[in-house]
Amino acid sequence: MTGKVFVDSNVLVYLFSKTEPKKKTACAQFISKFNSKNQLVWSTQVIQEFYSAMTRKYGEDPLKTKESISAFDNFELVVNDRKIIEHAIDIQIINQLSFWDSLIISSALSSKCDYLLTEDLQKNQIISGLQIVSPFE
Repeated sequence: MTGKVFVDSNVLVYLFSKTEPKKKTACAQFISKFNSKNQLVWSTQVIQEFYSAMTRKYGEDPLKTKESISAFDNFELVVNDRKIIEHAIDIQIINQLSFWDSLIISSALSSKCDYLLTEDLQKNQIISGLQIVSPFE
């Protein structure tokens, strides 16, 4: 794969998994492959979802989780603005997806990503030129 890769929050959460070593390894391999080339992208939504999952779902310490966010400092950051949100609504309507998945797609498209790394959507599906990729396939 060449091009920019948008990383969904579930992939980042697996990097810190204590209970799913196979998923942790698969995600770590994917991230390390593209991280050195500065091809990775995330959004304000992904940061929020990551923090929420780590602290609420997995019971991690909030300050430790805040520190973990710095591991992704070299990722390009997409700030979800009105244009991205309105495009997400269009994606939601056209593709019959959840608003939150559509917002991830809209953010990825706004930063000209070629791929979306996630386990939440159908793998190899292409939405507006963005290919959905699972780190576990």
